Amino acid sequence: MKFLNVLNWLVALIFILSLTTALCGLFLPGGEGPFPFTSLRGSEVQIFGRGLYQYDTLLVGAALRGTDAVTLLLSLPLLVFSYLKARHGNASAPLLVLGLLFYFLYYAASLAFSAAFNPLFLVYTALFSASLFAVLVMMTTFEVDSLAKLVKPNFPHRSTAIFLFTAGFGTLLIWLSEITPALLKSRAPDIIGTYTTLFTHAFDSAVITPAAVIAAIALLKRKPLGYLLGVPILILCALIGAVVISQTIFQALEGLIFPLPTYVIMIGTWIVMGIFAISLTISSFRNLSQEKRVFS
Repeated sequence: MKFLNVLNWLVALIFILSLTTALCGLFLPGGEGPFPFTSLRGSEVQIFGRGLYQYDTLLVGAALRGTDAVTLLLSLPLLVFSYLKARHGNASAPLLVLGLLFYFLYYAASLAFSAAFNPLFLVYTALFSASLFAVLVMMTTFEVDSLAKLVKPNFPHRSTAIFLFTAGFGTLLIWLSEITPALLKSRAPDIIGTYTTLFTHAFDSAVITPAAVIAAIALLKRKPLGYLLGVPILILCALIGAVVISQTIFQALEGLIFPLPTYVIMIGTWIVMGIFAISLTISSFRNLSQEKRVFS
């Protein structure tokens, strides 16, 4: 129980900070609208020019607003729901909480390290800190040796492992397809816009891909680590699928229409992965026992 009070405060803080961030991202006024800008690398890009993200590019600013919408309408309600279920002793709810904390950590890191500096920078920093330590504390509340005992015989071990392998390496290949051609030509990728580096590409390649592969291997071996990492990563992937749909809608509302191959190959891939993740998440929780408590 000693970690529960800490989690109460951390989850409450995450809720307040994320709510503030999402509402400000969606509704904060200001700015005169999009305008052209020549980057340090000599390319001309459109700057979003409005609201909280007025100094981000049009592509990124619209995407961040799409992410804020998913955070506000889906992720925050799910966090409250799952945490209350965990507090009331539901055995599988802690894995759902952990998956949502993964999402908020990803959300906070993206804002803190890749969004253009704005008045909420310290809020992003606090949210990143709260999410990081919430994940760490949450993971210590699991009785790892007992976790496998919650798993029913029909748990989708193989299909989840295949998905995690595919999602992990697929994400890496998608980002490499944007980075490698530019490196071979000794230039920066076009997608870099006004930014100095590609945070999402680096974070996904360095953290998400290895975590997904490790979880997949552990699941195939029926190791507890597979459940502790694999199920939350499924939840993260499911939410990312929703985020990509929302981002695409917000970008379209700003007049950003991409070539058909981009919708099919890039955006479509994320959406399909999200759909598979949702299906596997549902199947996973249906095959987790509700009789024992692993959250202390």
